[in-house]
Amino acid sequence: MKKTNNTNQTVRKTKKFAGYIIISALLVLMIVASAVVAAAADTVFSNEKAKMDFTDSNATGTVKINVVAKTDKKVKVQIEKGDKKYTYDLNGEAKVESFPLQWENGEYTVKVMIQASDPTKYSVALTQKFKLELKDDKAPYMNANQLVNYNKDSKIVKKAEELVKNCKTEMEKVEAIYKFVIDSLVYDTTKASTVQSGYLPSVDAIVDSGKGICFDYAAVLAAMLRSQKIPAKLVMGYVNVEKGKDPVYHAWNEFYLTDKGWFKINEMKFDGKQFERVDPTFDSSNKSSKAVVKFIGDGSNYAKSWEF
Repeated sequence: MKKTNNTNQTVRKTKKFAGYIIISALLVLMIVASAVVAAAADTVFSNEKAKMDFTDSNATGTVKINVVAKTDKKVKVQIEKGDKKYTYDLNGEAKVESFPLQWENGEYTVKVMIQASDPTKYSVALTQKFKLELKDDKAPYMNANQLVNYNKDSKIVKKAEELVKNCKTEMEKVEAIYKFVIDSLVYDTTKASTVQSGYLPSVDAIVDSGKGICFDYAAVLAAMLRSQKIPAKLVMGYVNVEKGKDPVYHAWNEFYLTDKGWFKINEMKFDGKQFERVDPTFDSSNKSSKAVVKFIGDGSNYAKSWEF
């Protein structure tokens, strides 16, 4: 009888201990879940009009934004840091778009603005400050955004992979992709004269058509290089094409090499450890002539206004 009592006590103690383990496990799960919710609460902001997602911003150098419900009104995104401010169009279809945070670490102010009843004015739908702490300072130029828009399934990504398959260095990769772009595209003069404000390149469609404007050339080159982990900027500004005439609005690229030493692409020399300028539109249209190579190499011909 005494032995039975001891057994019962042991069973009760075992059940009690098991209960403690279950309760402890549940507490741990609750703490983890709370941490995840808190993290999301610190990086995702929304209201009934718009949503901003900074969850991956420190890794990608971009912020994801969308309106919550479809709207026929025009929508703008404004991103500001210090004395820099860029304004973008945002689609009214409630589709998520990525926008670059390209001005290094620090506090950014991001706004979504929706057209008011007076079509010349906009009201702020959502505004949020975010302190960016990039894991890689070149991340904004290594990931897709609204202007350099691609994904792992894009045809230009698969083409870039094919082009660099046997390349041993970054420079060989850049050269293979650059030559493909300037040899595959011709300048579309009709499109240049009719393109509307707010136009965004579709990189796959551009390569399929075999033609494009400067914005298209620059977007395709940037997308293909970024897909191969080579930092590349899409740059917009003004170029002095002819002396005595007003500069023309233009788009070109800059890319970054970690390899050391001097390199050449179509007789253009590059030194590693800095962003280097290339102009696929001019190079393609002029068949890499010496005069054009010299023009592209002269920084005084280019005035940068924006970079993405």
